[in-house]
Amino acid sequence: MKKIVITQRLIENDSYFEIREALDINFASMFKKLNFLPIVLPIEIDFKNYFKEFDISGVILTGGNDLSSLNESELSKKRDSFELELIDFCYKNGIAIFGICRGLQIIAKYFDMSLKKVENHVGRHDIEIDNSSKYYKLLKDIKNVNSYHNYSINENFFNRDFLITAKSTDGEIEAIEHREKKVFAQMWHSEREKPFIESELNLISEFFK
Repeated sequence: MKKIVITQRLIENDSYFEIREALDINFASMFKKLNFLPIVLPIEIDFKNYFKEFDISGVILTGGNDLSSLNESELSKKRDSFELELIDFCYKNGIAIFGICRGLQIIAKYFDMSLKKVENHVGRHDIEIDNSSKYYKLLKDIKNVNSYHNYSINENFFNRDFLITAKSTDGEIEAIEHREKKVFAQMWHSEREKPFIESELNLISEFFK
């Protein structure tokens, strides 16, 4: 069973002061379907200890919380700092990185890509896949995705070490992949589909092989 580390969102409790870490329960259902064992990373623990103790196949960077460049809250800054360090460690050590929604945005930030405000990307929309993607055979059947984001990568500042894997039909970047390293990120939420979409599960499963 593959062990995949997964990040969490940070939430401030509104009835009394307490910072909480949270993960959509749908991720557990998705991991069960994928036959992955999730290793959830608490933000106050040195994540490197997990990589020393376990044979980890990769990391999933999840959604939730704006980037600190878009929202200067302390929670956004804290999560950014943690995930940027995690990306740096995984990238330099050849560990597979898969980003979902905010996960794509924080990967973009690590690679010096900027974001721009977008409209009408909360809901469902069609996407088009670049047939030069190394994941094309896994992606070609994904034609319509869910969407819950207000920012996407500004193509004028796109890092050419990456390929734009997918765009929405209105021209916004929906997925990216590193041309050489094992880094892939998508703006849509496979974990929120009911039932799960087989082609999306196949992409995640094959990515971590």
